[in-house]
Amino acid sequence: MKIIEELSESLNLEKGMRVFDLGCGKRLTSIFLAKEYAVTVFATENYERIKSMGLEDKIIPIHAEAHDLPFANEFFDLAICVDAYNYIGVEEDYLTKYLAPLVKNEEQIGVEVPRLKEEFTNGVSVELQPYWFDDMNSLHSCDWWYNLWKNCDSASIQECKELQCF
Repeated sequence: MKIIEELSESLNLEKGMRVFDLGCGKRLTSIFLAKEYAVTVFATENYERIKSMGLEDKIIPIHAEAHDLPFANEFFDLAICVDAYNYIGVEEDYLTKYLAPLVKNEEQIGVEVPRLKEEFTNGVSVELQPYWFDDMNSLHSCDWWYNLWKNCDSASIQECKELQCF
């Protein structure tokens, strides 16, 4: 909850906006945005949880794969992705091909990823090796993400920073 609270401070959220919550897990981010900002959130699945919160008119559950999203270009006022982009967006062209086109021109995309303080230039340190798994190879530094995203012609980076809650 601290992550979405802090991330939303950097976004221009207004009542009635259409927000895409990509990779929203247990829908906590969707529920927070719908309740706190009165936006309509399109989230992947978990309709039962949405109904239990009384938000079925504010959160639209969608079953979709991140590379085959069923939305028209420029349908959303804003898109967010909290703690999931590192699994789906490490491809060089993901932002350009799949996410940015869904958001209206000049609008916002807010992303939070678990990250490294700095890249491992000589491999994973000996101290971390017992805890490191192959699927953790999607963890990167702010500089790495910045360099990936700056190549997207359809988006401009406003901020790339460590959140205060970390």
